[in-house]
Amino acid sequence: PADAYLKGEAVMRVEGRVAFRGWRIASFTNYEGVREKVNGVLALEIMGFAILLALAFYFLNRKTAVRAALFQRESAELRALNARLQREIAERERVQETLAVAEQTLAQSSKLAALGEMSAAVSHELNQPLAAMKTYLAGARLLLNRNRPDEALSSFQRIDDLIERMGAITRQLKSYARHGGDQFVPVNLGDSLNSALGLMEPQLRQHHVRITRTLPDRPVMVMGDRVRIEQVMINLLRNALDATRGVEEAQIDLLLAAGETATLTVRDNGHGLSDIDNLFEPFYTTKAPGDGVGLGLAISSGIVNDLGGRLTARNAADGGAVFEVQLPILPEETRAAE
Repeated sequence: PADAYLKGEAVMRVEGRVAFRGWRIASFTNYEGVREKVNGVLALEIMGFAILLALAFYFLNRKTAVRAALFQRESAELRALNARLQREIAERERVQETLAVAEQTLAQSSKLAALGEMSAAVSHELNQPLAAMKTYLAGARLLLNRNRPDEALSSFQRIDDLIERMGAITRQLKSYARHGGDQFVPVNLGDSLNSALGLMEPQLRQHHVRITRTLPDRPVMVMGDRVRIEQVMINLLRNALDATRGVEEAQIDLLLAAGETATLTVRDNGHGLSDIDNLFEPFYTTKAPGDGVGLGLAISSGIVNDLGGRLTARNAADGGAVFEVQLPILPEETRAAE
């Protein structure tokens, strides 16, 4: 109900005290004005709340849109990464297949190369005994024609020894492609050197090469295989002989010494070495086609390594080449035990 009526209109009465002699003041306000003010305030509050809701919805929607865009971008990157990973896996599988085929081909090629090296090595190492056999056969034929059978029998005995040697060479050459399983015995390097010179005697005599030998008073003993050691010596002598072709007063010096190691030095006064780095590689040769296959030094180096030693080469200061074989020397107490 209205607090009062003023001029027939309902009004709202508001009283308040005034700090003056206890006065009171009363004011009358039309209800319509109050209602308009209240409605205005409510409208402002509703509008502010609506604006806040709109802003909240806008930012929430924007945040959702940003998240969606980020998710889409991450999904696209993930799909691209997955596709690239699948391509890499497929490429790796292709590479592995290609590598497996290449490994099989390489293994087969290695077997064929080893077989080729073995065949060439057999041919190379048998050439020297065959050449010596030809010389002894010619000598035996000449002796028989001159009715000197006893001396011819000596040549036949040497031929028989060469045949035994060829059999030993073919057995020992297997170590060039497959190592291990060798039984070594004490070997006198001086005796082996004399035997090698005996086998090379026909070629040395034919080329008129001067040979000097320097041997110690005591035997120089090593553990090894005599046939293989003589192979090394023959190959070094053959190389020195080839190096001195066309050289006036050709000379080959052989020095056998015993110290911390047993050392055999083969020196010639030929033209020297042009490519020492590749000297011991299989099939490397500076000779004319048909004069050599380049296996002698490779085989010799392999044999010396199998015996626990080393084979080195260098050019001499005053010309020519120097090859040096170093092998573990057999101690005195081991010789006594043997």
